[in-house]
Amino acid sequence: MYDVVIVGAGPGGCIAAKTLEDSGLKVCIVERKPKNQIGEKVCGDAIGKHHFDFLHRKLGLDYPSEELKAEIKGIKIFSPDRKIFFTVETRDGGYMIDRLLFGQRMVSELGDTQLLANTAVLDFRDRNIVISRKGKTERIQAKIVVDASGMQAVLRKQINSPYIENQIDKRDLAICHREIREYRFEDQEYCHIYLDQNISKGGYMWVFPKGNHTNIGLGVQYPINPKNRFYQYIKGKPFENSKIIHAGGAAVPVRRTLDSLVALQDGVGFMFVGDAACQANPIHGGGIGQAMTAGYLAGSVIKKMINDTALETLWEYNSAWMKDYGARNACLDLFRIFLQNLTNEQINFGMEHKLIKEEDLIKTSEGRDLELGAADKLTRMARGITKVNLSRNLQFVANKMKEIKHLYRNYPSPAGFFEWRTKVKNLYQEFYDRLV
Repeated sequence: MYDVVIVGAGPGGCIAAKTLEDSGLKVCIVERKPKNQIGEKVCGDAIGKHHFDFLHRKLGLDYPSEELKAEIKGIKIFSPDRKIFFTVETRDGGYMIDRLLFGQRMVSELGDTQLLANTAVLDFRDRNIVISRKGKTERIQAKIVVDASGMQAVLRKQINSPYIENQIDKRDLAICHREIREYRFEDQEYCHIYLDQNISKGGYMWVFPKGNHTNIGLGVQYPINPKNRFYQYIKGKPFENSKIIHAGGAAVPVRRTLDSLVALQDGVGFMFVGDAACQANPIHGGGIGQAMTAGYLAGSVIKKMINDTALETLWEYNSAWMKDYGARNACLDLFRIFLQNLTNEQINFGMEHKLIKEEDLIKTSEGRDLELGAADKLTRMARGITKVNLSRNLQFVANKMKEIKHLYRNYPSPAGFFEWRTKVKNLYQEFYDRLV
């Protein structure tokens, strides 16, 4: 019998365990990969420095060292015709890491946490987590279960709770093909993102620096196959014939966070972290830092509640996440839907004539309101006189982003949850009706 079982030894699961290491609780991580492969994942490999700043203050987590491949200032976003690019710099910059080395470092810092590697979670039944290990089926028990299993969301899909979405809409999935190539990208301080609805429908192409290697990929909206599009994209590029170090595909949820991150079943408390909770950034799909922050928040609540697994106590994790990152991701989700439904012509026009500006992207990425003052509205309408619908829709998006942020900043108690969720669903329906 464990106090806490964490499913998944990714960044979110490991940080949850690290947060609990001085609590005196009996903690176990169940991980399907062999120990020496933990951290190996198809990923953009970028993490904002502010996540490390936060966790260094809270847990003493070290900044990247051996796993560090490049320090970046921000992102450059290129229009489909490549005539315009926006530079979006983060306040503190960020890191490009070796994902495997980072994962191995996180595992090495687990302390007294028991790690069951090469072990699959099959089900939750009769208060037991059913696992398959060394060819045998076993059952383990816990008071609290943290599902940090990534896209598999193995327990989220199994439990029966009115608070939890077992499945997510396939419109909210991004599918990518990514390769690490032996090629030194000339711009080592910026990640490059290229928009083109003809090649990367609903997504983008990327080129991220990693020292003497480069992370190159393409993400598209489900159900498009990204691999063929990827090779269409790199044709004629200077890195086309470079040596491939690693290649693979993956899917990531790019939507608002699950409406609830917690549930109670058969007296066992459940919490969801990382991709299992849809916590990645809906615009670019990056989720390492968000998963780590969520792991810390979940672990902090667990330390206070291990002898009180009431839903109201679990709910503290919901409130801590939703009023900050939840509100931010909901705003970004609406902006994602808006962008996905623009044509190349509209994107080119909008960027060239500053209907969408660099400041807009910075504001939305930081969770600030996209405020268009009266003068700004008139100026943008004048610039977009031949694209009136685009200008009007941008104002509609700004208004809805403000509304959704208000809903999340006023996230309810369990008693008000279902009314709140109905308001969120109604807002999304209005949004889709207008733009899709």
